[in-house]
Amino acid sequence: MKAVLIIGGAVSGSTAAQKLTAEGIRCVVIDQNHMPYGKIEDGLPRWHDKQRTKEYLKIDDIMSHELVDFVPLTRLGKDLSFKDIYDIDWSCIYFANGAWKDRAFPFTEIENFSNFYYQNPFVYWFNHYHESSYKGISVDVKDDALVVGGGLASIDVCKIIQLELVRQKVESRIKDFDIVTMEHKGISKYLEMNDIDYDSLGINGATLVYRRDVENMPLTTIPDNVDSEMVAKRKLARRKVLQNMQDKYLFKVAECTQPTGLHIVDDNLEGLKIIKNEIKDGKPVALEGSEDILKGSIIISSIGSLPEPIEGVPMDGSTYNIVDQESGKFDELDKVHGMGNAVTGKGNIKASRVSAKTVGDLTIDLLQDVSSDTINMIDNKVKEWQEKVSYDGNYFEWKAKK
Repeated sequence: MKAVLIIGGAVSGSTAAQKLTAEGIRCVVIDQNHMPYGKIEDGLPRWHDKQRTKEYLKIDDIMSHELVDFVPLTRLGKDLSFKDIYDIDWSCIYFANGAWKDRAFPFTEIENFSNFYYQNPFVYWFNHYHESSYKGISVDVKDDALVVGGGLASIDVCKIIQLELVRQKVESRIKDFDIVTMEHKGISKYLEMNDIDYDSLGINGATLVYRRDVENMPLTTIPDNVDSEMVAKRKLARRKVLQNMQDKYLFKVAECTQPTGLHIVDDNLEGLKIIKNEIKDGKPVALEGSEDILKGSIIISSIGSLPEPIEGVPMDGSTYNIVDQESGKFDELDKVHGMGNAVTGKGNIKASRVSAKTVGDLTIDLLQDVSSDTINMIDNKVKEWQEKVSYDGNYFEWKAKK
């Protein structure tokens, strides 16, 4: 029998498990959370309710398969060492653990200021602060915020800020105010439905700071090997997508704008030093003499996420050391492959699913049967890991306890 270990059960991990179990391959899936939903649960802002429910159902169906052994609340590098799992003779180990660590802001001293936030904890705060059991960070959303980044996740951060600024102004004036409904309708339309004019609220709004031009912002994909006409159409579509978002949520964009330092006044962080760029051959090039100050009340870094380093797992700088991007093959490690955001650096669901399917296609024929002794060892280890977190193997009963 073939038996694999999958680290992380969200989009890429569950996609791999679905493919492997269809071929009769046993999958042990360990996940650091109570449920294997990954960033679907807390990387997506709470208004993505329909998409979230849809993805939950897909994952639940796969994780409850008879050939899947689910191990929740188990974090590699903390609850289990890499050596603990690598010493077992699996048919393969797949890293599908995503990228949970925010990429460090270029000027790390910014982390000393209370009005600076990274994207992941900021979105987590938005998703949960209204819950009575919430014990996480407190965020003071203020007008004139700066969001540094670019892409759909950065736009979501801008939307959160705008929605929160409006909530602060109108929640007491609107019966049954609902911030999710406001997101679905768009800010102006929601306010009009309640006889409120946005301009009367005195909100300046958040600004998205992006070092390239909008045509190079990854809002729509541009396939490889397409002609120049198609590239031009896709780039135009990117500007239209962003403009539609701005029309609905009323944030601003400072394109071709790159932070060069912190603007500090009397020991307070009051914005960013910036320089303007021009795009040459697809790359940002600083314009001489364009230095300026961009003032901001709070600053949120949305420049991407990285996989967390794990002792024993080879790294190439701040990412896993992958020698073949398509198959996700790790350098120096036998029968270990990565997939999804941990490898691609792309956090969207489609990219993670495509990555998992590609890795599965390229590795499934290489998997070898394991011995009966190894199966017995896996059985004992799974039982040990599950008992440690009080999981009895009934997936849906476990879900109901959350």
